[in-house]
Amino acid sequence: MRIGFLFNHYSPHQMPHAAPYAFELSRRHPEFEVIIVTSTEVEVEMARSIGALYPGHRCMLLRLYPAWWYRLIDPLVSLFVFGRKTRILRDNLGFFRSLDALVSPERHCRRLHTVYGLKDLTLIHTRHGAGDREGTRDEEVALFDFVLLPGQKNVDRLTAIGCLKAGRYAVTGYPKFEVIRAWGRGRRRLFDNPNPTVVYNPHFYQPLSSWTRMGHAVLDFFVANPHYNLIFAPHAVLFERRWRHHASLFPRYKGVPNILIDTDSPALSDMTYTHAADIYLGDVSSQIYEFLLEPRPCIFLNAHKVAWQDNPHYAHWRFGQVIDDVPRDLGPALAAASETHPQFLPVQLAGFAYTFHDESGSTAAERGADAIARFLVTDSQTHKTLAAV
Repeated sequence: MRIGFLFNHYSPHQMPHAAPYAFELSRRHPEFEVIIVTSTEVEVEMARSIGALYPGHRCMLLRLYPAWWYRLIDPLVSLFVFGRKTRILRDNLGFFRSLDALVSPERHCRRLHTVYGLKDLTLIHTRHGAGDREGTRDEEVALFDFVLLPGQKNVDRLTAIGCLKAGRYAVTGYPKFEVIRAWGRGRRRLFDNPNPTVVYNPHFYQPLSSWTRMGHAVLDFFVANPHYNLIFAPHAVLFERRWRHHASLFPRYKGVPNILIDTDSPALSDMTYTHAADIYLGDVSSQIYEFLLEPRPCIFLNAHKVAWQDNPHYAHWRFGQVIDDVPRDLGPALAAASETHPQFLPVQLAGFAYTFHDESGSTAAERGADAIARFLVTDSQTHKTLAAV
C-alpha cells in the first residue's frame, strides 16, 4: 500500500505535527511504502532534520512543483493568497492518483475529493496545533476518512458539532513535543542580560488577532522599556501573507538591543522562542499550549473587546491576565506576572492535560503510526468485502 504524507505550505510549521507519524509508520509497518511529499525547500530541510531522529526509517522524500508559469507569479500572489497550495494539487494529480492514502496536517488537500474527484484516495488528517480559536473550519474534519487528534479537548469539541464518527479517529498525543525534546532544544537565553524575556506571538487571523490594533503599541512599549526583553515571533503566516494581513514593521524597531524580531525563520516553528521566554504575550495562537509545556506567566491582548469569559474559543485566556489597553495595562501586567502566576497555575495544568493526551510505554508518533496502519488495513478489508457483495 502506497501512503503519502503531504506538507504543502510556505513555511515548515506543520512538519513536526505529522512527519513523525510517517517515519514511525515506515519503521513499524514495512508493508507500507511511505512517501513524504513537500512543496518547499524549507519543508525538505525540516523533514530531513526530523528524519534523523528515526534511524532505520524507509521514507522516500519527494518535492512537488506547480506549473512553471505559476512559479513566476507566486512570489507576488502569495502576499495576498496562498494559491500555490491549490496548484500543487491540481498540477500533480497523476502522483496523487498513484497513492492509496494521503495523510496531511492541513485541510486543503480535501479538494482532491471535493474538486478533483479522487474519491478512491483515503484522506487522513492529523491537525496541526491544538488551540481554541474560532474560524478554524472544524466542520471540514468530517470530509476526511480518518483523523488523528492530540487530546480529549478536540474529541469533545468535534463531537459536539457532529464532525467525528466512531472508528474514524484516534487520540494519539502531540508528536511535535517528542521532536523538540529529541532535538534537545531546551530553554536558553537569547539576550546578553538577565532581564525578563517576553515572547509576543500574534496570530494572523485578523478578526481575532491583536496585531493590527495593538501590535505596534506592544513594540513601542518595549522600545521605551529596555528593562524587558522582547521576542517578536508572530505566526509564520502573518508576514508571509503580509499584504493581506497589513503586516509591516517601522524602521525604529530595527537594531533595538532588547528586541529580537523574527518573521520568517524556522525558529518560528521549532519552539525556540516559546522555550526561551519567561512570559507569553499573545491572543489566539495555539502556541500558548506549546508554551505551557513548561508553565509560566501569560498575558493576553483583548484587542477586539471580546466578552471572553464564558466563550470556549477563549478558554486559554483563563491561563493569565487579560488586558485591553497596551499603554495603560501592559506595564502593570508584566510587573505582576510572576506574583500572580500561582493563581493561574492550576488552570494551566488542567488545560494542558485536557488538550494533550499522554501515556507511558509509547510515543505519540508510535500511537499515530499504529492507528493509521490499523485503519488502512481495516478500511481496505471493508472495501474488499463490499466489492464482493
